[in-house]
This record gives sequence, C-alpha cells and structure tokens, in this order.
Amino acid sequence: MPSALPLPAPTSQYGFTCKVWIASKIEEIHLGGSYYVWFATELDPIANDKTAIPLEIYREIDIAVKTKLANHWKIESVKANLLLTISRLIAPTDRDRARELRREIETATLDMFRPQLWRINLRMVDASRWKKDGVHPGWDEQILTDLQRAEFEIIVE
Repeated sequence: MPSALPLPAPTSQYGFTCKVWIASKIEEIHLGGSYYVWFATELDPIANDKTAIPLEIYREIDIAVKTKLANHWKIESVKANLLLTISRLIAPTDRDRARELRREIETATLDMFRPQLWRINLRMVDASRWKKDGVHPGWDEQILTDLQRAEFEIIVE
C-alpha cells in the first residue's frame, strides 16, 4: 500500500558540526569569516568514535560548561586547538594581535566555550572543498577549512 507521507530527504544534503562560541567569534572577527570545521553527514554517526560525533561533542562541552568544569578534557582540547590556530594563522603576520588573542583564550570564562550545533547546507558546499586528510577509515567525518556564514545555520545554541 503506498504511503500518504512523502519519503524523508536523504541526510547527506546536510553536514553537522559542533563549534564553541569563542572559536566561531575568533574565526568571524580575526580570520575573515572563514570557518574551519570537522563535520559529519549525520548528527549521530554511530560508526564514529564519540570524539567524532557532533551530538556527543556538543553534550560533552555542554556538561562541562554547565557544571563549571574548566579542566574538562574537551575544554582543554578546544583551548589547545585555538592556541595552535592563533600561532599558525595570526602570529606570523600580527604578533601583537596573536598575543592578545592567546591571553583572551587562556583567561576566557567557561561561558565563552558554550557549544553550538551547526547544520551545513552541503548543496552550497562543493564536495571538492571537503577534505579527508587525517580521518579515520570508515568514519563519517570530513574537514572544511573555508566554510562561509551563508553555508550553515546554527540549530542549537
């Protein structure tokens, strides 16, 4: 018997990532609005390790922020990645700004690490821009180093 309901759209038209507020603001203000994201084509890709599942990453960071766990491994990981980004992308051309941003990251309150879930419209992002460097075989994860604001929406803040 045919269904009266339409078939659901394939999930691969979207990508999902978790970003923290401070990282998105640094990329927006200091890196020209070009965002660096690891993303999956599912919100909860069960074949991935929990460190590569957008929903799990959101949950880990959300718990750390809400329970004020400044030493949580995921908060420390985000800080380390932000500091590395500053060293690689900003320090070579603007040492003063890099020093200021490093200080801001190191003294940031936990509220500045509030997680966000982003839904990427993959119809707007050519697949040639997706990178698979360093991904785990069999995992649903890709890297975009130049995501633009018009190509995603924040679905959970």
